[in-house]
Amino acid sequence: MSELKDVITSYNNLSFGDRIVFYTTISNDITVDDDMQSFLVETRFDGGESCIYCDGTHVVKNGKRKDGIQRYLCRDCHRSFIPSSDSITSRTRKPFSVWAAYLKCMMDAKTLKKTSEECHISVSTAFTWRHKILDALTELSEKTYLTGVVEADETFFNVSYKGNHKKSRCFSMPRKAHKRGNDVHAKGLSLEKVCVPCAISDTGISYSKPAKLGKVSRKCIEMVFEKKIAPHSILCTDKERAYLDLAAKRGLKLIQTETDRRIIKKGRISYGIQRINAYHNRLKLFVRQFHGVSTKHLGNYIVWHDLLSGNHRKSDEFFGQLWGQLLCCRITRYGYDISGRPALPAAE
Repeated sequence: MSELKDVITSYNNLSFGDRIVFYTTISNDITVDDDMQSFLVETRFDGGESCIYCDGTHVVKNGKRKDGIQRYLCRDCHRSFIPSSDSITSRTRKPFSVWAAYLKCMMDAKTLKKTSEECHISVSTAFTWRHKILDALTELSEKTYLTGVVEADETFFNVSYKGNHKKSRCFSMPRKAHKRGNDVHAKGLSLEKVCVPCAISDTGISYSKPAKLGKVSRKCIEMVFEKKIAPHSILCTDKERAYLDLAAKRGLKLIQTETDRRIIKKGRISYGIQRINAYHNRLKLFVRQFHGVSTKHLGNYIVWHDLLSGNHRKSDEFFGQLWGQLLCCRITRYGYDISGRPALPAAE
């Protein structure tokens, strides 16, 4: 009995993600159906019935809905909720089976039109759901931590105002519209390019984020990588001076190579930036297939690419764990949240 208590205590101390991994390991898979309330109660309630909104422990049952789902009431914040409240599925009025089918379409990188046909939803709903899921994945990706030998470099994408309506009260086009075949007016690294610092470890874990317009700076490098690369790691870059301050502050061993020289040998070990260059090629090929990604959504598509390219597990196992993690993320997005986000990365 004491061993059982130790297991229960250890389980209660696990994070949401670790609970899902434990759950899927024991049950081999999460059964995808419309009755997942017991799973949500087990994983979302921290050590018992607690409020989803304020984490208060004074929670009582508050009857059931017409579909039989148990409703709860928090005596602390006086808010009513169900196990799936404050999640990506909140207020969508669609069963979990439809969401699971949609996630499988995303894992296969299917188009919005094909996804809407398979899931029997509209194209606009499919687009909104895409970014509901990607916003949740972006939150999960913020836990990424790179160790060992890390290669870093920046890549650039053309600024795109796609999705910002010209009749909007909060947006005005800052330049003339680009005609077909003339995407960028200025040559080189101008303010019509979005700088995306990227890093990848020798284990294949990557982290990238749109930072600013134009040329890379020390400030944006520190903003993106300061809490993502473990101290005393080996950082391999080109001769860009923006990485000097980051290496000094984080205690990193910095190895810089010329652009035309990809490998530096230190004794029997070779260091280079081939891995990050290959990552750039894969990322741009992935983004290109969507025929124009809006700059305000670029970060989400980068997270989507990293998710698919970094998946080395069996598809069924990976899907079960990802589906469980998404359900348990405490994040709610509405259509106006997605369409109303800033058109460009925040200025430094």
